[in-house]
Amino acid sequence: MNWTDIRASVEHDPEITYLNTGTSGLIPKAIHQATLRLREKLHHNPTDYVWRAMADELWKSRARLATHLESSPERLVFFSNISQAINTFCLSVDLPQGSDILLSDHEYGAMRWAWERAAQIRDWNIVPFALPIETEDSQEIVAAVERSITSNTKLLFLSHILYSTGLVLPIQEICARARSRDIVTFIDGAHAPGMLQLDLSTMNADFYAANLHKWFLTPVGAAFLYCDPRSKHHLRPWQVSWGFSEGELSATERNEFGSTPWIRQFEMEGTRDLTSWFVVSQSCDFVESLGYQAIRARHFELSSFIREALSGLGGFQLCTPNHPHLRGGLTSFRLPANVDGQKLRNDLWQKDKIEINVIDLGGCQYFRVSTHVYNTMEEIETLAKSLRSMLR
Repeated sequence: MNWTDIRASVEHDPEITYLNTGTSGLIPKAIHQATLRLREKLHHNPTDYVWRAMADELWKSRARLATHLESSPERLVFFSNISQAINTFCLSVDLPQGSDILLSDHEYGAMRWAWERAAQIRDWNIVPFALPIETEDSQEIVAAVERSITSNTKLLFLSHILYSTGLVLPIQEICARARSRDIVTFIDGAHAPGMLQLDLSTMNADFYAANLHKWFLTPVGAAFLYCDPRSKHHLRPWQVSWGFSEGELSATERNEFGSTPWIRQFEMEGTRDLTSWFVVSQSCDFVESLGYQAIRARHFELSSFIREALSGLGGFQLCTPNHPHLRGGLTSFRLPANVDGQKLRNDLWQKDKIEINVIDLGGCQYFRVSTHVYNTMEEIETLAKSLRSMLR
């Protein structure tokens, strides 16, 4: 694979060292041009674009993404981002009062807030548990989850890839164990599409949501929620719009709007720009043209170089596992207590135009470097050079 050509095919500013795909990724030039053409159509006749002409494109994207994810289109609901999908679920899932909701101690902060609000409204208990985040043995992770489950555990909410350290969890096995005990599972797969090859048909998850604007090379504004048919009764739309009571909600056939009656309840919020959804097919094509084997190899190569370049730097402590099945494009270092992580992040941007992320979680600061296939060894060297200068 010629990674120089891949980088040239992606929209980027050569003056910026962009190492933050974990927040939002760059997109191929062809997809950027496609969005511009579509938005030109939108602004020439928004009535036609929003209400009539794009139904075929919407279903095409849904069906194409379903094929990529080893699923079926009637199980996929598009959202603007994963936060919207998770909040919709939190406020609609049907669980008894007093139920325990099990979350790890490395879930995304905004989503913890979403669950805490829902628990307060519905009289549930949020039960956090500790993940062995630096393990090289996936069975230690499975065991940690199992030890935390009790007879009162009704729902397990867990990230597929930890946003803090980049640890890839053995989600399929965890979900199978939960399903055997009648526990509803909702998996936050924010970082998975475009980093891992997903087979939702064998994932064993009741619900799986993910962003497409990170590693899947889609413009901001695209995410999806997968729903297992046996669990559909737990999900209801938070908004009431024109799709709310349309037809027989159990029907799974495509309707004239590019959805199904059940899906349309969630996707129809009135007049809105769905362009990011319409180009998902092209993102599927781009990712598949690379192939997940090549993507995983490139992630391993870049992340290994990060480890080497930042090793022993200013007290940085690597906290992303080394095992290739337990890591991907996210590499994190725990910062020493005497380093102000957010100031360091701001200085890297202000002085050298380097974009990374620093995460504050559980009294620790995680210096997170995100490297996708369009990044280079030279960018990592630039980061290391800047850090050595600043930490001196």
